[in-house]
Amino acid sequence: MLFKLSLKNFKKSIRDYSIYFFTLILGIAVFYIFNAIETQTVMMEVTRTKANIIEMMNTILEGVSLLISFILGYLIVYASGFMLKRRKEEFGIYLILGMKKRQVAGMLCLETVFMGMISLAAGLVVGMGLSQFVSLLASYLFEADMSKFRFVVSGKAVGKSILYFLVIYLVVMVFQTLIISRARLIHFLSAKQRKERNLLKNPALCVILFLVAWVILGLAYYNVTANSGNLETEADVMMQILLGCVGTFLVFWSAAGFFAAVLKKMPGIYRKGLNSFTVGEISNKINSTVVSETVICLLIFLTICILSTVFTRKEYKEKEARELAPVSVSMSKEMTDEQTIGEIVKEEKALEGNVKKQAEIFSYRSPEITRKILWGDYYEQIKKSYGAYYAKQFGEEQIEIIPISDYNKMAALYHLPAYELEEDEYITLTNTAEDQENLYDKGLQYNQTLELKGKTYHAKYDQVKRGFMVMNYDRTNEVFLLMPDSVEITEAQRAKNYFAASYKKDSREFREEMDLHLAKRMNPQRSTHAQIFVSTQSQIFDDAIGSSAMFIFLGLYLGISFLISGAAILALKMLSDAADSREKYDTLQKLGCENGKIRKALQKQNGMFFAFPLAVAGIHSVFGIQVCKEMISIYDTGSILPGISIAAVLVLVIYGGYFLVAQICSERIVEGKS
Repeated sequence: MLFKLSLKNFKKSIRDYSIYFFTLILGIAVFYIFNAIETQTVMMEVTRTKANIIEMMNTILEGVSLLISFILGYLIVYASGFMLKRRKEEFGIYLILGMKKRQVAGMLCLETVFMGMISLAAGLVVGMGLSQFVSLLASYLFEADMSKFRFVVSGKAVGKSILYFLVIYLVVMVFQTLIISRARLIHFLSAKQRKERNLLKNPALCVILFLVAWVILGLAYYNVTANSGNLETEADVMMQILLGCVGTFLVFWSAAGFFAAVLKKMPGIYRKGLNSFTVGEISNKINSTVVSETVICLLIFLTICILSTVFTRKEYKEKEARELAPVSVSMSKEMTDEQTIGEIVKEEKALEGNVKKQAEIFSYRSPEITRKILWGDYYEQIKKSYGAYYAKQFGEEQIEIIPISDYNKMAALYHLPAYELEEDEYITLTNTAEDQENLYDKGLQYNQTLELKGKTYHAKYDQVKRGFMVMNYDRTNEVFLLMPDSVEITEAQRAKNYFAASYKKDSREFREEMDLHLAKRMNPQRSTHAQIFVSTQSQIFDDAIGSSAMFIFLGLYLGISFLISGAAILALKMLSDAADSREKYDTLQKLGCENGKIRKALQKQNGMFFAFPLAVAGIHSVFGIQVCKEMISIYDTGSILPGISIAAVLVLVIYGGYFLVAQICSERIVEGKS
């Protein structure tokens, strides 16, 4: 009997709580998809660099899956609590008819088992199908060879999904049992009459707190953008995060009262149609979910920032890689011995015979030319802004000097601008991030002359120029001084030796063979020369492509999970409020209100309820994206439109999709349809 009743209730639950069932399936599918990437990527033929990044990505995804399991676990427990609340009157009737609490709890456990088995099976099937498309996405992002692609099921991902969700369902059953065992019969029977308490009713206090909230948020926005240079410690950063969270909470705590107070001052709008009723319903919705809407807003904010930034980073890093790695290989070494890179390369016949264009130059150092000299009088300001330790440590570092004709040889190979200098001119060349580059720009404004061996030199330009001597994965903190060929420097002052070349062939197999040869031969274990730093174009490209793909997968995993969780909670709240307000809508119909107007009022309040956290999250994101770009070293001010567009599409599909389904279900509830 108990089994039949549980099965009947399960069928009814799927019909009445389809959003909950759909969320379970979608959550399991997403969990499987991102845990199956490890198996999917085994089929891809990639370089060693990309293979190492894929291995690291899979390790990180395992850790992120633990976080996602907690998020989905909370969502399932929350949704189960919602379902229990809607069915308390039903449980009370069971108890009146003679059922024991343990029997009711057992019936719920059986329903949870049915729900878990069906949703787990359906979620895994959906995940297995979609994971094949994800493997194609992975091959595109990693630019891999997928000639060996085949349909594959990840046993590890299946096992992990079953284990994680089995634990979650056990928690749900314990949660349900505790609620049933502790509840009194009167609470079951009066569940429909017990409404959620309105948390704030004083309009004047709402207006004050709403304005205070935006002042707090404005302060946080200013500190993380225009004033970010003054955030020197982790405590400073944490304070801005705390301000953002507190400000967001106060916005939602006071928003309903604020807008109600404002609209009441506009009788032409407030008293038009069902607007007064709609404002009251919106206030009840927002005031009863202040904490939930705050958390959901922050989750949407994180989603927009993460997705926008990772896709923007992909475009930026690939563009930067093309700029920073224009030839096949570059090498550098400290001149602490007599051997040059050119001489070592000639000894390696396999390398010497397989390069076409090449260039080799030397840089020099002099104790008369330091960073402090280039900073000029701006040095005192640097001490105040960055601290005396930073100013002293870096200020005393000697700057590499390069004769202008030598630099132009390397510039021709790197496709960089060539320069000409008069006998008393110099150029400051940097390969630094924008914030460091600004230090030398300021230095040129404060001081445009320097002395070397008793001769005075003047800056040719009042701003630094960009350039580099050796290819790298990112912009480094390198600064060079380009000086006339007549500058008085000797071989004894040689600092570094730079070498760059292009391979004769451009095939992937040839590049891998040459890169492997360089790794083995340029720095043997018993070397007679200083260590040679070798940087190859293929390694830099592979790192840019691989790391971008890794960030994208992590961003998608977190972003999709955040959106599903937030949207599902709001959708369940919409359905709950629609059921609670059913009598109100019946009264409106009896008073002669048309169904179209009732439906429009419902659309307004639900639309506001869903749109408000999204709007606040959007405002946060305007500033948050700038912070995220700096955190992962995106210094280019180029367009972030592609990243934002992708984030917007995902938000529209997932968040908007949940809203549409919940709106349709809410309308059917208030109209008394099944």
